[in-house]
Amino acid sequence: MTTTIYHALCACLGLSPASSEASVLIREAYQEPENAPQPPRTADVIYYSVTPDPYAAEPPAAYAEENPSLSSHIPAVTMFTAWNLLLVCYGPHAADYARRIRALIFIDGAGMPRSILRKAGLYPLPCPAEPAVGHEPEGSLWRLRADLTIPLRREEKETHPGRRGAVSVIPAVRIRSRK
Repeated sequence: MTTTIYHALCACLGLSPASSEASVLIREAYQEPENAPQPPRTADVIYYSVTPDPYAAEPPAAYAEENPSLSSHIPAVTMFTAWNLLLVCYGPHAADYARRIRALIFIDGAGMPRSILRKAGLYPLPCPAEPAVGHEPEGSLWRLRADLTIPLRREEKETHPGRRGAVSVIPAVRIRSRK
């Protein structure tokens, strides 16, 4: 999932995912933030992470059956789990990057962020909150920081192959009555 998010963020910013500029600017968040290296105050950096959202109301599961006309079928359940894409932007252009990602994450089309996410079964919810912009202390100086949270839904499909318990076609029997 993180590779897909990286490619979508690169598409938002108009960068090639293979470019060195993208790999320097966009980084996955560190699991242990206290040990993370700190880039200079003048450098722009975007950290991202995807976390489950335990407070979001999930839509009910959809139950379906593939190939219902055949004697063997595949019952399927489609669920959408709630996730949050958390972005923390640092540097002199932090607010600009956060606003740009917020606006462009919903652009659809070939190679655009929304289609990249949809191919991976991720769907951003419209109208995320404005980025929170503030300053964070770094030594004796201040560093510009912008936080953005984009709610996502992840499509998960569970299938279980099985056999129909009943006969798929009922035979018709014609009974003649004698006169």
